[in-house]
Amino acid sequence: GVRHMSTVIGVEHYAGLIEDLKPLLVEHHDELALYKDEIPLAPDYPMYQKLDDMGLIRAYTVRLGGALIGYATFSIIGRHLHYDHRWAINDVLFIHPEHRNFGIGTELCDVFEEDLRRDGPIVIHIETKEFSPELAILLRHRGYGPVGVSLSKRFA
Repeated sequence: GVRHMSTVIGVEHYAGLIEDLKPLLVEHHDELALYKDEIPLAPDYPMYQKLDDMGLIRAYTVRLGGALIGYATFSIIGRHLHYDHRWAINDVLFIHPEHRNFGIGTELCDVFEEDLRRDGPIVIHIETKEFSPELAILLRHRGYGPVGVSLSKRFA
């Protein structure tokens, strides 16, 4: 992986990641989740593991002294339903707030872009939150562009 001082960024499989991931998922949910008061955090860890086993999801981690401080996960679509082309669609991209603005997000992007491109042409699609624009600013600087507007409405 890429090293930033004692930070290591790399690809990991879910089997060895789930326990380290649980506390960060809670922090991520508390900061950025929509409808968090109505929809509790309840990850389907067995499904994540199955998708990983089938090569349909990829996890990228940021560790500082071995502790997980950030991660990005992407669903991998080998062939889009409408196009003969590969797509990677982000599930999660999160750096713990104490570790932001030190270039770690840029290095994480470097790692997942290089890894996802390794198997040939791919579209990487990353959704950001309108109320948290920092990721969108970083991605625009990296050449990502807007796709459209994503809207949400919850029905109980």
